[in-house]
Amino acid sequence: MKTTRLTPALLLIALGALLGSTEVRAGHNPGVGIFSDVRVGKDEVRHDDVVCIGGHATIEGKVEGSVVVIGGKLDYSGEAKDVVTILSRADFRSGATVHGDMVHILGEMQSAPDAKFEREQVDLGSRLPPRMQRLLSRGLIGLFVILRLIGIIISGLVILLIALLIPDRIERMSEALDTRWPASFGFGLLACFAVVILAVGLAITLIGIPFAILLGLVAKLLGLVGVSGILLLLGKRLGTETGILGEQSSTVWAVMLGFGVMALVRFIPIIGELIWLVLSIIGFGLVLVTKLGAPAAEASAS
Repeated sequence: MKTTRLTPALLLIALGALLGSTEVRAGHNPGVGIFSDVRVGKDEVRHDDVVCIGGHATIEGKVEGSVVVIGGKLDYSGEAKDVVTILSRADFRSGATVHGDMVHILGEMQSAPDAKFEREQVDLGSRLPPRMQRLLSRGLIGLFVILRLIGIIISGLVILLIALLIPDRIERMSEALDTRWPASFGFGLLACFAVVILAVGLAITLIGIPFAILLGLVAKLLGLVGVSGILLLLGKRLGTETGILGEQSSTVWAVMLGFGVMALVRFIPIIGELIWLVLSIIGFGLVLVTKLGAPAAEASAS
């Protein structure tokens, strides 16, 4: 299937899906299913959109609006204006007609030879290896994997940059961790509460929202700096015990080895993210109690 650029219609349809999901809670709209199935029968005509999140959508009749399936499954043999499937399994069967755009993002997709797509077709991910397609098609599991991968990649790049720019300070924070981790946890917890309270106070006024966002980003960055020191200690101990790293291995390699271990741990549902949260709190406090890994003379002078 031809892969083309994403169209503005995708953004509009996705926005409509979000707005429609709030409508179902209030009015029990039969065209919207959240963790439930939606069906348009063979002789049925639906005059508005059909939105299915985390469920199974069966379209055999006519939908005058758009069909949006997120984190679910679509069996489509009818007709609609536009069709969007995200992290879902889509099966366009014989007789299927899409009068507008068809957008498929990640997950399995099958299309019968006589299925008609009258306008633009966007297909991202259906040519991935079959196992990856099946994983991404499993609704919320696929969404969890994607979001976790994005978070791990971003934090990994930031930690790598930190290890390259300030390796000496990370070394000093790592050396202080054994004796100062209780104080680091306590200071980190207090600092997190202070940041949250201050950010909420700033966000009350419109002009303070950018400062609240900036405060959150700075706190997140400081937490990752401290986490780099924790990962360095983890990577060194694991590397020397297993023989992966030598005694004189660089700080960057040790940090990334520790990060690789934690990246695997973070894929454990709930527990993995709780462990990462605790490490972030300790890391934030470690930055504070060591004054960002300042040398002993500099720290005592301040």
